[in-house]
Amino acid sequence: MAKWLNPASEQNRLRRLIIAIVLGATLIPLNSTMIAVALPAIGETFLASRGDLTLWLVTSYLLVNIVLQSPAGKLGDILGRRRAFAMGISLFAAGVLIAIFIPLLSAVAVSRVLMAAGGAMILPNAMALLRVIIAKHKRARVFGYFNAMMGVSAAIGPLVGGILIDQFGWKSIFLVNLPILLISWILVRTKLPVKFDPTQSQLGPSRFDFIGMGLLGCSLSVLVIGLKLDGYWPTAAILFCGVGLYYFSRWERVTAAPLIDLRLFRHVPFVVGGSIVGLHNLGMYALLFQLPFWLNEVYKLKPGFIGLALLPMMLFMVIFSFAGGRISENIGARATILSGVTGGLIGMLILYFSAGSASLLWMLIALACVGGGIGIVSGPIHSEAMSAIPTHQSGVAAGVLSTMRYLGGVIGITIISALLNDTGAGTMLAQNKLCFAIYVGAYTLALLLALKLSGETRITNE
Repeated sequence: MAKWLNPASEQNRLRRLIIAIVLGATLIPLNSTMIAVALPAIGETFLASRGDLTLWLVTSYLLVNIVLQSPAGKLGDILGRRRAFAMGISLFAAGVLIAIFIPLLSAVAVSRVLMAAGGAMILPNAMALLRVIIAKHKRARVFGYFNAMMGVSAAIGPLVGGILIDQFGWKSIFLVNLPILLISWILVRTKLPVKFDPTQSQLGPSRFDFIGMGLLGCSLSVLVIGLKLDGYWPTAAILFCGVGLYYFSRWERVTAAPLIDLRLFRHVPFVVGGSIVGLHNLGMYALLFQLPFWLNEVYKLKPGFIGLALLPMMLFMVIFSFAGGRISENIGARATILSGVTGGLIGMLILYFSAGSASLLWMLIALACVGGGIGIVSGPIHSEAMSAIPTHQSGVAAGVLSTMRYLGGVIGITIISALLNDTGAGTMLAQNKLCFAIYVGAYTLALLLALKLSGETRITNE
């Protein structure tokens, strides 16, 4: 990987930093999926209900990640991305230790919040560091590799968690993080030349935009919580979030040190990239939660075979995440992104038009198209979005992208939760087809946005 880095006399230090970035960042999706298989065992230990466990151990993790992505990216721009990344590792480790050594459900809940806060510090600053230390002509490939590793980590989470819990109990899913965190923390402490970790430290912590953070955090928190409720709450949450974001944008325009410089949204590749990432996650996460019920009802598959039926989407996503960057280097970012979004749209169209009438083979082909399309796009779209942003704003830009990714997933899950509420054969088919139609609409919008890319992204501050 050394040949992909910007010219420097300390290549070994940069290699160590890349290893630290990969190790630290992959723990975030691993722990977001690994916890799912631990909930029954944790519930038996503390005599807790499924609803309480989901709220305090799953929803809280997701909520904190969404709310803190942009502030954590901004903090990295102020303090330095390497330092912020190390702070995230420390927070994550503190959460792990609390879960291991304090035998209370409330302690495990606090643990998950600290792990999410650490993850929110790690991910945007990892992306910002990659944007800085990787040469511009190799960023698409490296971001593709990075996203592929994140995908692999999320995919193996339940498998790894199940094996660990069977052999050592539920605390082992927390304990397994410690050696990886320690290695990542040691490697990220490597001192780098200033050119690879530019900082705006002269601003000082006192210039951090706490009012902006409060407005943004409150708006997004209400949105995420409200979308999970019934009745009029989702609509009320959307309206509240809209008003909150309006006042957030007004504040950001007048404050001396904004949490998010709204001029970021003048960069077309950045806006397009973030939107496509969010729309792709909307479809992907919704499908992952919808298809187990669909495959059981329509194709009468047992739980074990349902997992195998979902494998093509995850497998093709990982494979083409590795390949997408290399393809981009040969045919260009715009053509690669358009081909990937088109592939995903074709998969969604197959799902819609074949719903209830096609063989399982067509379902598998559709899922392969969706997964492959997402994979091809992941590297080039992140490279295009991040490369369009000035170096000193890389952290907050990465935080915004991560927030859009998480929000896309939340909205997708909310859609299926609202629509799939009847098991009658005729109604079930209509509801699932409506979900597929919404995904087609989301991917069509992504394709229209991809057409806005010029293919000649101006790299700002190399």
